[in-house]
Amino acid sequence: MTAITLPWLDEPKFQCFGCSPRNHIGLALTMHRVGDGRIRSEITFSENYASYPGVVHGGIVGVLVDEIMGDLLALDRGMLAFSTTLRTKFLMPLRVGVPYTAEARISKEGAGVVMTEADVSSADGEVHVMANGTYQPIRSDQAKEFMGLDGADYDRLHHYFDHRIGQS
Repeated sequence: MTAITLPWLDEPKFQCFGCSPRNHIGLALTMHRVGDGRIRSEITFSENYASYPGVVHGGIVGVLVDEIMGDLLALDRGMLAFSTTLRTKFLMPLRVGVPYTAEARISKEGAGVVMTEADVSSADGEVHVMANGTYQPIRSDQAKEFMGLDGADYDRLHHYFDHRIGQS
């Protein structure tokens, strides 16, 4: 399985906790295409991401599912988006030192948003976490205000902003 090259990783201002290899405290996730429009990432969490001894903190699991769903939108729709809702159902805790696979897919789009779903499974295929999210495309004014993009940075990245979903 070949890793997907995330085009924004070379951007100096992008220090994403989920996917940037330059963020030394982040997850440094690598994405892979699976088929049927889905992407996947494999991860084994270290003790650095624990809450209770041996158990991965739920907020970190939230980062995992938000990251894979958001990256799917960027890769498949060519847009960067903010999550507007993120619902996570924990069926079983994730354990430190155990390999997991997160997989995301787009479930629906329209009325200005894209809805996604993700699962996190153990190596035996048992689903531990189910998530869904709603994402809204980032507008140019938001990219400038919240992300501090201007000048050459904005010019290089402007194609990721101002996408319309299900609107004429």
